[in-house]
Amino acid sequence: MKLTLLALTYFQKTAELQHLTHAAEALHISQPSLSHTIKMLEQELGVPLFRRSGRNIVLTKYGEILLSHTNRIMSELKHAQKELEDTKEAQDMTVTISIFAASMIIPAFLTEFKKEHPHIRFEIIQQRDRQEINHHSRVDLYLSSSINPIDTDHSITLLKEDILLAMPDTNPLASHASVNLADFEKADFITLQQGVALRNITDFYCRAAGFTPHVILESDNPGTVREFIKAGLGVSFAPRITWYGVGGDHVALVPIATPGCQRYISLSWDENTPLTPPAEELKNYFIKNFKRFAEQYAGVNSSI
Repeated sequence: MKLTLLALTYFQKTAELQHLTHAAEALHISQPSLSHTIKMLEQELGVPLFRRSGRNIVLTKYGEILLSHTNRIMSELKHAQKELEDTKEAQDMTVTISIFAASMIIPAFLTEFKKEHPHIRFEIIQQRDRQEINHHSRVDLYLSSSINPIDTDHSITLLKEDILLAMPDTNPLASHASVNLADFEKADFITLQQGVALRNITDFYCRAAGFTPHVILESDNPGTVREFIKAGLGVSFAPRITWYGVGGDHVALVPIATPGCQRYISLSWDENTPLTPPAEELKNYFIKNFKRFAEQYAGVNSSI
């Protein structure tokens, strides 16, 4: 026979009880079956593992060596099983969120959620587009933005927000109540990288205004965009709510009169894969609280 975990388990119990009958009873097998296993194990190893001592059996020197290794093996297996169980439990309580929009306020929002659900964990995936999702085996929830609201059986619009123009407060138009996007046809723009949803949206509005923006810098960090604007390097688009904090400190945020520039923040999930209970909890929390939280975070009221 091969040296198997079952044979080692039988050997370990026999060495512990030093009695074949008692060991067989503890293992819920017949004594002849246990005796046969021990005999085959000795033949496999080529050494005697037990010797008789009255009515009991005791380990030989060879048996002591094997027991020492067997105990370590069984201990490692026990630790491995515990680690696997802990990892499975953690995975069962982990919600994976793919973020394409509103990344600035998500940490604060999830912190509020954790106060009510301290045992739920998050895996946050920040991506440029949906093609990158394929690198992850499972994504529970997607937070994204679009020009139009998206409401289906597996998605819901959470928030509508205006998109403003951010410019240095020294710009002659910075004090206007609103501006026309067409007036910035020759302006230098600081934007997000191509392929990002917000960049696609703002490029669309520029085309609607009759021009293609002259992009001099690209950055995916609103804080960096703000610093570029402060330095007088150009103007940028800034979602009114989810980019809260970009304005101020010598940066003016001015509403766009024409064309009306808005975007919609939506939450979606896989229609073919049932959500885990923790993911369902977070989904419902998003639907119930995200709009209110975002507006309070930015100190504004959106139009929906």
